Amino acid sequence: MRWLFVVGWSLFGVWVVAQEVHMPLHDGWTFCQVGKEKWYPAEVPGVVQTDLLRNGLIPDFMQGSNIDSVQWIENEAWIYKRTIVVTDTLLKHEHLDLVFKGLDTFAEVYLNDSLLGKADNMFRSWEWSIKPLLRLGPNELKVIFRSPIKEGAKLRDAYGIQLPHDNDPSGVSPYIRKAAYQFGWDFCPRLVTSGIWQAVELRGWSKARVVGVGTWRGAVVPSVENGLVGSVGREENLFLTPELLIDLGVRPLVRAILDGDTIIEDINTSKARRRPPSPWLSSCRLDLKRWREWWPRGSGAQALHHLRVELWLRKELLSVWEDEVGFNKIQLDQTPNAEGKAFTFLLNDSTVFAKGANMVPPSMFPTGANDSEWISLVQRMREANMNMVRLWAGGVYPPESFYDACDTAGILVWQDFMFANIPPGDHEFAQNVRAEIRDQVMRLSHHPCLVLWCGNNELDVAWKNWGWQDRYVLHGPDSILVARVNEDFFQFELTKELGWYHDGGNIPYTPTSPLSNWGSAEGLRSGDLHYWGVWHGDSTFSSFKNNVGRFVSEYGFQSYPDSALLAKYIDPDSLYLGSPAVSRLQRSYKTDKPIWDAIERELGEERPTTLGGFIEASQRVQAKAYGMAIEAHMAAQPHCMGTLLWQLNDCWPGPSWSIIDFEGNPKPACEVVKELYLRKQ
Repeated sequence: MRWLFVVGWSLFGVWVVAQEVHMPLHDGWTFCQVGKEKWYPAEVPGVVQTDLLRNGLIPDFMQGSNIDSVQWIENEAWIYKRTIVVTDTLLKHEHLDLVFKGLDTFAEVYLNDSLLGKADNMFRSWEWSIKPLLRLGPNELKVIFRSPIKEGAKLRDAYGIQLPHDNDPSGVSPYIRKAAYQFGWDFCPRLVTSGIWQAVELRGWSKARVVGVGTWRGAVVPSVENGLVGSVGREENLFLTPELLIDLGVRPLVRAILDGDTIIEDINTSKARRRPPSPWLSSCRLDLKRWREWWPRGSGAQALHHLRVELWLRKELLSVWEDEVGFNKIQLDQTPNAEGKAFTFLLNDSTVFAKGANMVPPSMFPTGANDSEWISLVQRMREANMNMVRLWAGGVYPPESFYDACDTAGILVWQDFMFANIPPGDHEFAQNVRAEIRDQVMRLSHHPCLVLWCGNNELDVAWKNWGWQDRYVLHGPDSILVARVNEDFFQFELTKELGWYHDGGNIPYTPTSPLSNWGSAEGLRSGDLHYWGVWHGDSTFSSFKNNVGRFVSEYGFQSYPDSALLAKYIDPDSLYLGSPAVSRLQRSYKTDKPIWDAIERELGEERPTTLGGFIEASQRVQAKAYGMAIEAHMAAQPHCMGTLLWQLNDCWPGPSWSIIDFEGNPKPACEVVKELYLRKQ
């Protein structure tokens, strides 16, 4: 996305609008542990663990068992600081904002020893107006990161109920807006980070600015009343929803230009509604006939258009937003019938059989993957003939470059909100999340690849079927409260924020995935299904054919990566079958037993006696599992209208359900998936 800002002068020199500037603040940072005197150079964006590693203060946590020796970092507090030099030119701007696009996670931000504010959500951007606190010359900017474990414990104690936390021995992750996989999961170890993990900048502007622009296509014109999107009229159109920040008394005009042609000459913002503390939200109607539709891979062309939105005041250009956009009509058919309830995606009124995978973060720490690595995963999906990816709720929201790549490649995006734990039900937590949703919706909603918002991963089926009430002693009033929060939060609280924006009426929303539980006849008839009879249920591969849901959004089987990759992270002397170093890589509670059993049962072979033989057999048996599952799902159309295997990629060099290893190398299963997904729907 490109943001352009222009200096404007009146013809008679009566007034001047200062040029909007974005000054990156990535250089010159140092850090230290709270209570220590020694300061070290830091890299921003980054996290504490990588800064400690870069300065030789900890061992490489990706090697051997070193991950265990760096767990102490999560319990400490850390300080980052740098100097900002302010000039007269900078102070000419009417507004000077300090913008952090990602703080991980509990942070206090100080400017010249004055507290600007506190952050408590890894997934939000944080902004503070700082002009009154700035002085000419050097200014000290300081960020103190508190231990996420200690801060999470305080929130848990204040809430008074221990919420389920299967993958987190500390028990604090449900109370923290932070990537759940960092607390340990069955495909990776624990690495709980802190730091300035996204870009930081100083933004100067005057009068008004464009915050963002959303586009959508639908059969109604949105009317915003009391924070909810209603509908008036029935004609199908395109809609443009610029979000503007406007000073009191200022009435700028908006111009929209598509592919070089002006399509809207004058939107008067005097009628724009405002819901404090949000910026102005204005919407307008466009002429549908002038644009080509965007289609997913295999269904048509990925038509993209260049959209430019300009903000004008007194014939002066104040601000410009521009990006590539696409237009399509998205529907999720969940029609009940005698068989159950469908779960079918329709793009531009045509049904699409979804062929794809679930995706996890490509690194153990959030800054570990650059844009090219995210984009390369989109290329891998394209090469495997996929048309959909589900971004799993236990990770992070990808960078803009990932969605740009999906737009170009025709990969549909099922976007989970980042909830892999039942949340607390207090007002402060809900308000925090609503700000997070607002950030992500405005950032992503103009991408045509985005076809579904999903509230959480497996929380509904977990609460109802996994015995959490007994395991965490949640009975009586506690059980009632947790059940109510789990339902109301994802059924109603998240939709409040989705409803305020345009796409609440365009991009479908489902409160949880799966909607049906595996292991029951009902689960095969309604909604999306995570089928884990194979692996977790010790079922044979033939069970895939008899357990086909309406949309199978998770299923899988593990394999090990090649020994050549393992040799980069494990001492070569430990590369033998049964070594402690190799065994330590396995994070599933099932251990390697399902792989051993499947080698004998599904391949009809004797147990391998070498590590190389075991790895090779594990990859062949995984390929067979995915082949049988995908064939069953595709053959069951139109009962089943989607298959998303678990999982596409890895963030750790160990055994997992991935078809692409930690360094991006395809396993044999990837070729099987590629061949099957090439088949016509």
